[in-house]
Amino acid sequence: MSEQSHRDELIELIVPIVEPLVERQGKVEQGLQEQEAVLVELAGQLEMLLKKSKEPEPSPWNLHQGKPEENAGLLEEINAWLPWFNTMYGAGQSTNMIPPCWFRHPNVVAHLMGLYVAWKAANYGTASPNSDLVYWNLRYLSDVLDIVNAPVDKGGMAGCRREHRVPDRVDPVPEPSTKEFTAWLSENYLSKVQPEAEPAEQVEPMRSYEDPYADVPPPPEPCFELGEEVPTAPQ
Repeated sequence: MSEQSHRDELIELIVPIVEPLVERQGKVEQGLQEQEAVLVELAGQLEMLLKKSKEPEPSPWNLHQGKPEENAGLLEEINAWLPWFNTMYGAGQSTNMIPPCWFRHPNVVAHLMGLYVAWKAANYGTASPNSDLVYWNLRYLSDVLDIVNAPVDKGGMAGCRREHRVPDRVDPVPEPSTKEFTAWLSENYLSKVQPEAEPAEQVEPMRSYEDPYADVPPPPEPCFELGEEVPTAPQ
């Protein structure tokens, strides 16, 4: 028997063993790539969550972006606090009183919100004397009362001592100049921003783990042992 024939017979015996191993290896590598894509997506989502968690939540007194239920809670507190305030600070001086229609005046609502939360901060949460309440009485209070006592058409409530008074003239809220603002912003600021590198192409991740070689049959058992003479094909 020639050496070439012997080599061919060895190849015929080895190929059925090696081919399933090669196929299995290919599926394992594919599974690893898909799992890597899943990890990349999870890392991106985690980064987004961390960035979002760092953004401060709006305060309950934030009338622009605060939660409506928290805004409502504070406004109810103000309405319940005003009778005490009017009795304490308005005795003998009506200009120190807040008329009951305060909630119909947006400018007054905004300033009363700040006045009230500053009063709470000065009167609650500490047992050590400080100057916060003195500052509130001498500075915050007088400034807000000046705003309350301004004419109605100036955002105040000067004409509301007996009953609510609607301003004789209400100027419309100006429409935002969106196009002009965008052009100005682009020319003066955005044009100076360096372009960011394009993000890498997103690979659709594997949503659930699948055994990459579940369908690959196990390699056949060798039909000879090491050291044993390989049988030759009949002539």
